[in-house]
Amino acid sequence: MRNLVVKWFLQSSSSFTCPYFSRSSPFLLSSRWYSVSAPRGNEEAETVVFPREGPGFSYGLHWALAAKGVLVKENAFRNLESSELQRKGAKIVDSLAGLPVYVRGSIVGGASEISKSQFGKLLKQVSNHISSISDVFVHDGAIGSSPKCDAKVRVISDSPSAVLSLSNVLWKTPTRAVSHDSCPLMVYVATSISPGVGDTVGLGAQGNKGFIAADIERSSLILCGKAFSDTNGIKEALASLSGPIISSRGGLPLSGSSGSIPSASKLSPGQAAYHFLAGYQNGKFLPAYSNGSSSIDLLELAKALLSKLQENEIPSFLINVNEGEKSVTGKNLVKLVESTLSKSIPQFEAKGGNLQGKYKSFLTGKFQDLPKEFSF
Repeated sequence: MRNLVVKWFLQSSSSFTCPYFSRSSPFLLSSRWYSVSAPRGNEEAETVVFPREGPGFSYGLHWALAAKGVLVKENAFRNLESSELQRKGAKIVDSLAGLPVYVRGSIVGGASEISKSQFGKLLKQVSNHISSISDVFVHDGAIGSSPKCDAKVRVISDSPSAVLSLSNVLWKTPTRAVSHDSCPLMVYVATSISPGVGDTVGLGAQGNKGFIAADIERSSLILCGKAFSDTNGIKEALASLSGPIISSRGGLPLSGSSGSIPSASKLSPGQAAYHFLAGYQNGKFLPAYSNGSSSIDLLELAKALLSKLQENEIPSFLINVNEGEKSVTGKNLVKLVESTLSKSIPQFEAKGGNLQGKYKSFLTGKFQDLPKEFSF
């Protein structure tokens, strides 16, 4: 980024003073002043060059964090590699499980576990706490494998260890993708905040391990204490937060690493038509045998598929080509497809989570009056 240049116009004084922007606050002028001599007489212009951006300091990032309530005291390090985080003191911590998870709002409705007022007070205290830390660590990532309908995420933490842990939960995303996203999820991590913060905002005593709080309306997640090491709790909260965003962008909010969908399973004709119809994404319908969108009515196309499968007794299978963040490709994909020739392939059955409810919500929002033969 080019140096910020300001023209100071001088008149008949022997000297003038100019402020410089403080690194500790990107929008406040420092109380320190520098004197610059200038000739008397005619009006002249002097050039003052502001400090260059460097490691731990970026005007754009400081402003972005300030907009989210975090004022950088000294440095803000963004998207450091694992080795860099470890040099900053990051350590791999033991995994925790079962920490309290409070969620305000729900995709399927229901009572909130934390009120709007409580979350607001908690967010203010956490933001103030992170603002008091000399070094802030930022990590940008995403939830979902498709850049067209994923949910971008920005983590703001007081600890490099927390960022190291959370970087393994999120997908990688291109540089500046979060900055250009219309509604990124914000994750605030306060590992060193007082254990009594939960009691202060009315959640009751939480102990020394910490807790997780999420607000779907605010698209915000707060991790206090050691909560960053409760991977399952974090995934649960992120799934609640990202679901509405992914759905609004035409995607189907599924957990790629949950093991909900078997690697290979057999489908009935009605199941095949149902899952085939779920291929509708981002305003287009892209069936497996075509690279282009279909000009045929999508529901009628699925009905025709059902009819052909039934009339000709064609067997159908569902192949899951995603294993967490990895995709099954090449020879491994061929082997997986060939495995469907075995008579021992089980009938499709999702495991865990409300997968059927997510499919139903997605399809009924796109199509009306699905045939009764269509089934999950």
